[in-house]
Amino acid sequence: MRHKTEDVQTLKEKLFVQKKKLVIGIFIFIAVVSCITGFYIYHFKQQTDAKQLEYEAYKYYFQQKFSQAGSLFAQAYEKKKNVVYLINAGYAYSLAGDDKKAIEYLNKVASMEDENFSNLARFKIAMIYLKNNDKASAIKFLNEILNSKTQTMKDVALFKLAKISDKKEEAQKYYQDLINKFPSSPMVESAKAELQKLETSK
Repeated sequence: MRHKTEDVQTLKEKLFVQKKKLVIGIFIFIAVVSCITGFYIYHFKQQTDAKQLEYEAYKYYFQQKFSQAGSLFAQAYEKKKNVVYLINAGYAYSLAGDDKKAIEYLNKVASMEDENFSNLARFKIAMIYLKNNDKASAIKFLNEILNSKTQTMKDVALFKLAKISDKKEEAQKYYQDLINKFPSSPMVESAKAELQKLETSK
């Protein structure tokens, strides 16, 4: 009889422990689900906010209020890390004449090594420097395009380097590289024409 009482007591204790584990498991499950739900709600809100900011930015952009557009694109990027927002901010600030902010945002894009946008950002930075008569900095960014892994904008960079070069032989080399390495580029015919001019000039 005593053994039976002990067995019953042991069984009760085991059931209590299992029930306790089950309750703890349910609480953990609820906590995890709440965290996941909260995470998705937060990110959905961030994405929605970013889209709204992007919409407002484009409105200002088409009204030619470029500084306001740049600010809104930058805010959209803080909500949702989309490289398009950054490059748009850079272009908008450039159009607003705020070259410092334009270069700041475009440099962020360039440092990402994004296959589609990094060289586009570098080229825009180079053009800003050229506009401000800083040829050395422009050449630096154009050469970064040539040394990058992606082929994007390399033909355009070669053409621009040739155009701004003070040395005839160097310009000829850039044009020839463009023709040889990028035969399907829309810049090829212009490169051939410029190369012919250089070859016939004294």
